[in-house]
Amino acid sequence: MTAARHRRLLRRTAPWAVGLACVVAAWFVALATPADTAAWEPFIVEARAGEPAAGRNLVVTVHDAVRAESVSSGGWRAEGTWVVVDIAAEAVVSERGSALSSAQLLVDGRTYRATERAETMLGDRLSIGLPREGSLGFELPADARGAAVLQLALNPDTRADSVIAYRIDLDDLPVVSERELVGARWSETP
Repeated sequence: MTAARHRRLLRRTAPWAVGLACVVAAWFVALATPADTAAWEPFIVEARAGEPAAGRNLVVTVHDAVRAESVSSGGWRAEGTWVVVDIAAEAVVSERGSALSSAQLLVDGRTYRATERAETMLGDRLSIGLPREGSLGFELPADARGAAVLQLALNPDTRADSVIAYRIDLDDLPVVSERELVGARWSETP
């Protein structure tokens, strides 16, 4: 092949090769680009039992979790399949608007909210440096099994805010016949 013919072949194929390289590069950029909703997704903070997990304006420590066949609070009592979680929570930056307003248990693609029928930690106002402790109760179907995720946040609308997430294996939880749901009180542990 002569040099002139080689240059002509290069002039014809070079634009195609550059174009193909640009298409491949654009494909990789599209894969790496976050979705439009990514800017509003919550910031998940993983929690471990007995260790504080800190979000934007919330610190939560999960102390215990059990399955109960019935729960009670004051004069109220309910039977069923319950998951009771004992926590301590406090504000970090500001006490204004700092109440534990969102407590959900995600099980097998379904979301269960903490009961509001008893006095619990749900809706409790939080203070900076003064942890409050109490219970959250979740009524589940009798056949609920497997992995679950407890999600706690200051606001029901968790877009662009932190969410404390605690993983629970429902099959590994101890089962008790009755458990009292403890309303919010000042923590005795530092």
